[in-house]
Amino acid sequence: MDSTVLEAALPPHRQDGHHKDGAGIASAPVPNTLDLAASSRGLRLLVRLHAEEPTAALLETLRRDPVRRGPLALDRDDSQQAAALVDEVVSDLPDRITRRSLAPLVADFADIHINGGLRACPTEGPWLEERLRGDAAASLLRWRTGLEAELRLPPLDRLAHDHIAAELVVLAALLDRGRTLDAVRFLDRHPLRWMPDFCSRVATRCREPFFAGIAILTNAHLDDLRDRLGDLCRLPRPADDGSDVRRRRRWTEGRFPRACTCDP
Repeated sequence: MDSTVLEAALPPHRQDGHHKDGAGIASAPVPNTLDLAASSRGLRLLVRLHAEEPTAALLETLRRDPVRRGPLALDRDDSQQAAALVDEVVSDLPDRITRRSLAPLVADFADIHINGGLRACPTEGPWLEERLRGDAAASLLRWRTGLEAELRLPPLDRLAHDHIAAELVVLAALLDRGRTLDAVRFLDRHPLRWMPDFCSRVATRCREPFFAGIAILTNAHLDDLRDRLGDLCRLPRPADDGSDVRRRRRWTEGRFPRACTCDP
């Protein structure tokens, strides 16, 4: 299927053929019948799950709208099993969700996103070689241009620019504006360089099945989105992205192709 993204409307892709990383989030017509809105909703749900400490309100939302019936539901085994796992954890909580019942989830969230207890950094920089970090940070800053207002809202305002939730917001914004070509390039440039490794580490090290499910759902959603957008835009995966290896790897084996500085 051909992409009809209007290059003239998109600053990152100049008509002279030279590509530059995102230089602002602008609107563009949706060029295809792919349900970009559903994919964006799935990403924004993942943003909440990675950015917000578990609360009764958040879990009540998941109880009312089970993951297996929402925008993260995909026709693939890893996604379906992970969604069932998250839904089971939520359904097993008491009718009245108390601080005591939330305590194990809150503690695990802190180990993942706050205190480094799992030795799995939720930010991109530590997963990259030191020589690449400056360029990646500058690239990400360009992609974030135009999203300042959204990224200043709680809880995103307290997160690092390269936090998993912040990068997922950028990707969701690109889909919201129909910028499929940019979405593919952003996926390859940022999330897919480190999030599969982060998610794998969380899934094999966390104590609570809830967060294992979220990690697997995140990886599955990004992997599926890259395949579908890549087919649409006729942009195959980079030869060195390791996706085939990741698909074959069993999550429970705990094999990680790259370490981060959180785990010396």
